[in-house]
Order: sequence, then C-alpha cells, then structure tokens
Amino acid sequence: MSTIVGTSNRIIEINLSTSEIDEFEVTENDRRQYLGGKGLGLKLLYERIQQGAEPLGEENWLAFMMGVLMGTGAPCSGRFSVVTKSPLTGIMLSASCGGPFGMAYKTAGYDGLLITGKATSPVVVVVDEDGARISNGSHLWGLNTQDTQQRVNPEGKAGVLAIGPAGENGVRFANVASGHRFVGRGGVGAVMGAKNLKAIVARGKHCKIVPADPKRFVKAKKRASAYIARNPTTADDYRHFGTASHVKWCNAAGILPVRNFSRGSHPQADQVSGETMRQRYNSRPRTCKPCSIMCGHKGTLPDGTTCQVPEYESLGLLGPNLGIFEPDAIARLNERCGLLGLDTISAGAVLAWCMEAGEKGLIQTELKFGSVDGLHQALDDMAHRNGWGDQMADGTRCLAERYGGSDFAIHVKGLEVPAYDPRGSWGQGLAYAVANRGACHLSAGMFALEVTFGLLDPYTPRGKARFVRFFENLYAAVNSLVTCQFTAFAYTLEPPVVKYTPAWLLRWIMRYLPWLAIGLTDVSVYSALWRSVTGEKLNQWQLLSAGARIHVLERLMNTGDGISRKDDTLPQRMLTQARGDDPEGRTVPLQSMLDDYYRLRGYDLLGIPTKKILSRLGIEPKWERHTDSRIAHFKLTRPKGKRLKRLYLSVLFWFVGRAVEAGPRVDRDVRQICAALPEGLTFSLGVAPDGPAMIVGKDRRGKIRYWGGDTTDRLIDVKLTIKNIEAAMLLFTFREATTTAVARNRLIVDGDIGIACSVVRILDVVETFLLPKALARLAVRRYPNWSPLRKYGGRILIYLRAVLGV
Repeated sequence: MSTIVGTSNRIIEINLSTSEIDEFEVTENDRRQYLGGKGLGLKLLYERIQQGAEPLGEENWLAFMMGVLMGTGAPCSGRFSVVTKSPLTGIMLSASCGGPFGMAYKTAGYDGLLITGKATSPVVVVVDEDGARISNGSHLWGLNTQDTQQRVNPEGKAGVLAIGPAGENGVRFANVASGHRFVGRGGVGAVMGAKNLKAIVARGKHCKIVPADPKRFVKAKKRASAYIARNPTTADDYRHFGTASHVKWCNAAGILPVRNFSRGSHPQADQVSGETMRQRYNSRPRTCKPCSIMCGHKGTLPDGTTCQVPEYESLGLLGPNLGIFEPDAIARLNERCGLLGLDTISAGAVLAWCMEAGEKGLIQTELKFGSVDGLHQALDDMAHRNGWGDQMADGTRCLAERYGGSDFAIHVKGLEVPAYDPRGSWGQGLAYAVANRGACHLSAGMFALEVTFGLLDPYTPRGKARFVRFFENLYAAVNSLVTCQFTAFAYTLEPPVVKYTPAWLLRWIMRYLPWLAIGLTDVSVYSALWRSVTGEKLNQWQLLSAGARIHVLERLMNTGDGISRKDDTLPQRMLTQARGDDPEGRTVPLQSMLDDYYRLRGYDLLGIPTKKILSRLGIEPKWERHTDSRIAHFKLTRPKGKRLKRLYLSVLFWFVGRAVEAGPRVDRDVRQICAALPEGLTFSLGVAPDGPAMIVGKDRRGKIRYWGGDTTDRLIDVKLTIKNIEAAMLLFTFREATTTAVARNRLIVDGDIGIACSVVRILDVVETFLLPKALARLAVRRYPNWSPLRKYGGRILIYLRAVLGV
C-alpha cells in the first residue's frame, strides 16, 4: 500500500464522446485559493464549461471532488462534492454526499474526476490504482439504484455512484446513490443519464492518506471531536433521533411545511417526529464513515422490512407538506424515491403542487392532500416519464409555467424549497432567495440561529444580511474541505468565547452588534484541520476569504446565464400570503434585506459581482454577463469621486440627524408629530446607491434617537432615498425644498406615505431652526410665522443639543 502525504492533487479527466482519458495535477495556487471539494470543482469547470452550455447536452461537465480531509480520519470527513450545471435550474449546481464512494475513490489515489461528452450507449466508469477505464453498462440500464450497486459491486468492497430510472429518463431532479446516501438536489442523476453514464465504480484501499503535520492534526482532531461530543445537537439530538428531531421545534415555531406551505404547524406533527420514529422503528445509527455525529438512522417497519429512517427534509416534504402524518407511509415513499433515484424534496413539492392545482381546477388529478392513494404510482410515473409523470418530471417551475399556479409553486430559481417556511424565519428567507443553486437550506442555515437556538429574532431583518454572508462563506469553505456541515453547530458554539458568554448577552450582541458577533466567532478548527493535512499555512480568516471567493465565483458563473436581482426572490406565497395559522399575518420583507446583502457582498444593485470585488478576490471575469438592465423605481447613478461632496453630505446628515433627535425636546410641533409616530419606527434619509445617510428611530420609551449613518444592519420602516449625489447637493445646499424634490422625482419614498409626510414635516421644522431665514425660505415648503423667542431660543437649544449631544 502506497502512502500519500496530504493530498495527491491528481485529477482524472474523461471525455465520454471520444473515450479519451487524461490525468493532470492541481496547481498549488488553485489548491490554496479554492481549497478542494466544491471550490476546486467550480474553478476547474469555470475553465472548461462553455457559457450557455445545455445542462443535458454533451458539453456539460461533471466534477466529483474528494477534498483534502477525505481519508485522513478527521471527524465527519466521509463526504465529497459534486459540481455541474443543473437541468432543473439551468445554473450551477453543487452538492455534497456521504456514502462509500468518496473514500474508495480517494484511497485509489485520486482527488477528483471530471467527465464530459456523451457515450453512444450506457457505460460504467471504473477507477482503481491503475487509472480509469470505460466499460459496457447496457445490462444495467433500467435497474434501480440499489440493484445497480449490487450488480457492479457484489462483494461490497468498492464505492459506487449509481443512477436509477429517474436519471436514465432525464427527470430534472434525479439524484445519484452512494450506498444509502444520495447526491440529492438539482438533477445530477439526469446529467449522468444524459451522458449514458449509469455508474462510477471506485476500487480503493490502495493508498493510505497521511497528514503532512501529524502532531498538529492529532491536536486539531482532538479539539474537533471534543466539540462534537459536548454539543447538544451533535452529541444528543442527531445521534439519538437523526435530523427528524427537527420536527418538534419546527412545528412549535410555525416553520413546518403543511399542505404545500399553506400552514406552518399541525397538531398531528408529533406522529412523525424523530422521537416517535425512534420508538416505533427501534432505530439505530447507519451513517457515513468516519462520523461521530451519526445523524443517519435505519429501523424496522411493522412488517419486518428494514429501511432508512427518513431525514427531516424527506419527512417534511413527503409527509406534512402532503397532509400525511402516517410514518410508515412516509418511510415507504422515501424508500421508493431512493430506489427510483428521485430527490425527495423536489418530488414532494411536485406532488403538493399537483394536489393544490387539482383543488383549484388547473389540472385533473386524483392526488389529494392527506391521502396516500396513487402516490407510489405517481412516483413511478415521474421516474419513467409515463403519462402525467412526464410533466411532473420537469419540476414545479415548469408545471406552473404550463398550467398556471405560479403563486403556489414553491421554488426559488427552479429549485424546490426545503422544509423550513421562511415566513417564520426571515433570515432563512433571505438565504433561500440569494442561494446560488436556488432554494437551499445548506447555503446559509439561518433557521438554526433564528429558531433552533433562538439567538436571533426570526421576525426582524436586522443583521440578517451580515449573518447570511458569513455563513455562505463558511459553508462554501466547509464544502470544499470537505466535511459535514453539521459540524458547524459544534465548531461555532462550543469554543469558549461563545460557550461561556451568558445567553442573554450573546443574543444581544448577535442582534444589535452582528459585526462584533461574527468577528468573535471561532471557526479555527476548520483551518487547523486543513493546515495540518496539507502542511500549508491557513488561518480562519484566510479560510473564510477562500469561502467568499468560491461563493462569488459561483454567483459570477450564474450571472453569465442571466441570473440577477429578478431571480433573487421567494415564492409569491411567502411574500404575499401569511401562513394560515399565523394570527399576525406575517410575510417575508425581502427587499430591504436584499439591498443590505448586495452591499455587503460587493454586488451592484442588480446583484452582479462588481469588478472591485472580483479583483479583490482574484477572480478573472471570463463570461459576458447577461442581466436585466431595468431597476425598480429609477435608474441609480453610482457616485465616482466627488469626495468633497460626499464629505459635506456626511457631515450634514450627521448634524441634521442629531438635530432631529433634539427637536422633540425643544419644540412642541415636532413633539406632537413625533408622538403620533408608531413606537419602534425607524426612518432614513440617504443618497443612492451607497452614499451618506442618516437613520432616526423612535425607541420603546417613545424617545426620538439618531442611529448614525450605517443602514446595513437596521430594520428601516420608511426610506427616503435621493436618486444621486447631485440631487442631494441641490437639496442640501438649500436650492430646492424636500417637497419639491419629491415632486420632481429626485427623492423617492419606500414605506408608508403618511409616515413619510410626517417625516418631511419634521425635517421642515428642524431646517427652519437650523437655517437663516433666507435659506430656510428656499428649503421648506412654507416658512412659519414664529415669535422671536421661539425661533431664536429654539435655535440655540437645537444647536447646543446637536453639537454637544445634551
């Protein structure tokens, strides 16, 4: 057995059209910049795939990337990444998978596999220590995922990736099996099927992976294992009940999908909880190797059949989302999807859409909420594209485009929404909307912070953009190492700074000082593991920077296929319809969070990565970017230079903001207007797109407060936005009144018009105090006839309070 120190950096490249097989090595720079796994896969495909390539065409590529931790024995490192272009969404797709394939491939001596082209007939790719070869797979065509694995690996010593009938027939959400685990989302199975690639077999155990720095590795592994062993989620909930443990708290928080996301909770939910299924099926761990979390479980059905206990996502979409609360029925639907090679999330969402479309008379179907009748046949029809199943096989977006019902087609960018309703977790709503692959709970799992741990208020946009960006960067890095994302619960919450900070203080810091909370978050265990394996220096900030590079590269590739702000949205149901069981009628206030997110990410207002951020991350633009050139409301002009004007406006906004805070304490008119404003209201006046601003709010005691000029992490109820810096100079050199600026479309209002009018009245009164009469006549709509005492006495007090803050 040979020994590999760190990583082999060897990649096999196969063209199925020509049967050419090559091998190359990853450069040191690419490994350092993109880590491995997802990141390296994206980089290699960015260099190879043609802009506009058809996902099911010969020109599409598949990248199977093992990552540097695979084979080292690092905790939860039995995962690999897959990158391709999705036939369901038409944009880039990355997915992570466990099972035996990754370990077998890595210990055959390779770090990755790239495949393009299309074989003339079904084939199997076999990889061992001597390289890769292409063999006939015609005899396997038509077999399900488990029978295929058994046929090509009868002794069970190899690692296999296999598609089922769904992949063969081009179902746009077909998955790929590795043992009892799946490359689940976005249609990787369909891409393999389109290439006539039935399976990939890896025969490993020829190489031993040795960390470059064994002492550092042992230390990092010990710390990582200790964190996992003492974290309640990883050491208790998942180990005993699997991810189905989410059912109870999702139901309690109102984010469990019920009847196609029309409700967020149900009194029968406990019947399908992880705790109930553990008792019912006597479940026990059956998970990836090596793993110390052990979230996967198998159990025994009442008829004696052994099956994989459904994961939370499968359970939610095939269960309550269909109005079904019978655990045996859900388990059998889950098993059927696995054999056919269907993604359970998308399959459940398609069935739910059909049920609701049938109720509303858009289609004819016998499928009904709460009934299991016809569901197995519907899944079979999907996988084989028989009858109506041929329509269902294209996903909810295509169904809605053909038959109507887009208002209840629950997807983002074509990818169906996982089992967390964002109306009860607004940060998760933003994460869904901006996720690169479409609706993805793994891009930035905000539901955990908002609901599971209660660290963030789920019903405010405050700070959400900053946390979404942070976790996108972190998870992009994690999926490039590659290791299980569930380790993040332990690795971020168990380090001393977080663990021993009082819960009330931790919540306060996260909610009101998110930048500080993120800055204090210790994720160094990830960088320590990577450094110990590769021998290359890497701290946690460099790791997060690599994560940002990976995420932005994926976004850039998507913009080449037309993705922009118009696509960063949520299903209409989430934006306009409250959950049926929410008495407060809440929906997701997406747009304000989206603006903040783009600003933090370094995107323009259309959601396109700017040249500045690409240059900073070292990404070379390669594709022409196709975007919608229209922007809602008006065309924004980004100020360039004009430093003196920006400085002048910054100082003026600071002074006016403090004067507005002082106004109610000095003048009765301002006091009366402010008293009528709602408690907790926040309003802003600023220059688009990223110019100076001021924020003023009414606190819980009814006091008016100036909150500074950073709009990034504030919930702003009413926004007064000046179109550009020149328009702002007109207004604040007092050549134009505020009301005139509104009338001439130089200033727009986003929010309640009545409150905006009150804000303008406050500004008028304050400017009357601040300015000499000659200027004030130009700045305000109507100059008041005040007594000298009120005018001059008030002016002195306003100035004193504004300057001194008294």
